[in-house]
Amino acid sequence: MTLLLAAALLYGCTTAPAELPSSGTVIAPATSHPSVTASPTPTPVASVDAAAVKARLAKISRDGIGRSGVVVMTDGGVEVTGRNADEPLAPASTMKLLTSAAALDLLGADHTFTTSVVSPAKGRLVLVGGGDPLLTDKASTSSAKPASLQALAKTTAKALAASGVTKVRLGYDATLFSGDDYSPNWDSTWRGYLARVSPLLVGEGRFNPWQSDPKPARTAATAFAKRLQARGITVTGVSATTADPSAAVVASVESAPLSTIVARTLRLSDNLAAEVLARHVAIASDAPADFDGAVAAIQRWLVAHALWDDGMRLVDGSGLSRRARVTPSVLARVIVASLTTPRLNALAAGLPVAGRNGTLEHRFDDASERIGRGNVHAKTGTLAGIGTMAGYLTTSDGQRLVFAAMGNGVRGQTTGQNWLDRTAAALVRCGCG
Repeated sequence: MTLLLAAALLYGCTTAPAELPSSGTVIAPATSHPSVTASPTPTPVASVDAAAVKARLAKISRDGIGRSGVVVMTDGGVEVTGRNADEPLAPASTMKLLTSAAALDLLGADHTFTTSVVSPAKGRLVLVGGGDPLLTDKASTSSAKPASLQALAKTTAKALAASGVTKVRLGYDATLFSGDDYSPNWDSTWRGYLARVSPLLVGEGRFNPWQSDPKPARTAATAFAKRLQARGITVTGVSATTADPSAAVVASVESAPLSTIVARTLRLSDNLAAEVLARHVAIASDAPADFDGAVAAIQRWLVAHALWDDGMRLVDGSGLSRRARVTPSVLARVIVASLTTPRLNALAAGLPVAGRNGTLEHRFDDASERIGRGNVHAKTGTLAGIGTMAGYLTTSDGQRLVFAAMGNGVRGQTTGQNWLDRTAAALVRCGCG
């Protein structure tokens, strides 16, 4: 695989170089798992023919899939059927579901991230990174990217002019996060195009879709200096610093609400945004804002909300590490929590839709799968030899089911995607009530 293709796959869909009971109708079958506090009016437990669901899934070929696990639940969290549902498997980008859920719960769907300019003394400014993963240089028309250096420079220059300041020295503060900006658990060959984790960056930490910026904070500060100079402010130098907490705020810009950032992160499988959100989970949990602190904070949140199974292991917030292990059951239970808990609803609302958008836009594309288009809402995960998917759908007789399917040791990306898409399509086709 060429470097160009590998970079494009990683950037767009988190793909590294090569994402039961007996027959009869049963009510509240198998096992019920606890979840995050349910909404005031939880979805009633559906009457589902578990044998019919199991029979549908048994018809889907697993040739070339390797080790796999599947679970199907009602949207109230009752397990209908499963196979290896509690076996920890590599999640790839379905890990982003866990990171997003923790972020939404700890911060709130309306939370925003502030990029600010402070002045510790006359003639001195500091650009302070607040962890907005979607900050832009030039103003964007995207609702997910309302904050820009262009707008920040305009407000800053106006404030400076009002105080008679026309020359400044510019510092930049990227100390909100700590530790490595590239995980030691990621493939070292990805360094050229995988964005570095920083609280201060523009353009999603890239020069282009195939080339990452090794010094994103300095690049952002240099771009800001140019914006100030275009507005008549002379900038005499740019250097890294730590802002004085008591320094007066000159200007600031706000990110999109967290709900919007989460939706975009899930739909595009944005690795950088997921890692930035993981750092914010750490900060909200009073943990170090580095890879280890973020993973520990996410794990604590999962354990506290009964979303943890024995044998699981978290390594990062995005799922780029092949060392992570998550069970199909936990992935499904996170989806259930997002459907039944108002504080987490933005996660379910932000999932890609088959045949419509995000990483599922061009999936469900053959005759056996097309019934899932416009119906299946799910997060995908793809790395070499790994294919996963978790989400919800509505069956042909109107039942809403939650599912998770994970394959490790998959022989070829297309093989894995077909298995996942056909599994979900089989559930959509099911008259299982």
